[in-house]
Amino acid sequence: MTGSKDIVVDLVPSNSTVSYGDNTRSKVLGLGKVVVTPDISLVNVLLVETLGYNLLSVHQIARMGLCTFFDEHMVVLLWSKTLRVAFVGYVESGLYVVDFSGKTTSSALCLFAKGDLGWLWHRRLAHVNMRTLQSLHKGGHILGLMDNVSFCKDRVCRACVEGKMHGAPHKAKTTISTTICLELLHVDLFGPPSHESLGRKKYCLVIVDDYSRYCWVFFFKHKSETQWTMMESATQVQRKFDARSLQ
Repeated sequence: MTGSKDIVVDLVPSNSTVSYGDNTRSKVLGLGKVVVTPDISLVNVLLVETLGYNLLSVHQIARMGLCTFFDEHMVVLLWSKTLRVAFVGYVESGLYVVDFSGKTTSSALCLFAKGDLGWLWHRRLAHVNMRTLQSLHKGGHILGLMDNVSFCKDRVCRACVEGKMHGAPHKAKTTISTTICLELLHVDLFGPPSHESLGRKKYCLVIVDDYSRYCWVFFFKHKSETQWTMMESATQVQRKFDARSLQ
């Protein structure tokens, strides 16, 4: 929502109000559209009377095709499809402020090219955060590293951003696709746990029939026994029920 009439187009009048955290209210003059770039526009923007800021929700940013990365001092807006930096904002008076009037980086653009030992060690040590690397360096825990190396988080690590993203979950399946027993088996092997069983077993093999949901559970001391256990159990089941496992 915004209080600037100059940036709102296609305004539709409204008689509603908005409330703030201190229980005060302001009148909504209407809903409109704000053009950010020729290709990006914000829709259903509230034009609020007496509002001195342009407030934008993270959900609106996501609808623009951008993803956000926040830290203590700045916010980085990336294009969701290419993970290229679109806008960069900074903290001012406790708020993240982004200037959308500047030119975006939607086209191919080389911002800088430099070799940085700090970021090189960030990749070598499995993308540890810069604060931890700086602490390790001060304590002398990284052997062979020069004293003039700086661990400064001056840009966004693409691999770190991708690693923190969450994929869409698979839809729950409520129907059984198999038609007979032993057509499809689900197998899970886990171990070793922190403590052995009373029989000194360290590994557990669970086999579940997809059609009947019948389970077989096997315990053994060594992981190498898995193959023999699978072959032996499959042979016994096929002989007992005169069937064969298809998958």
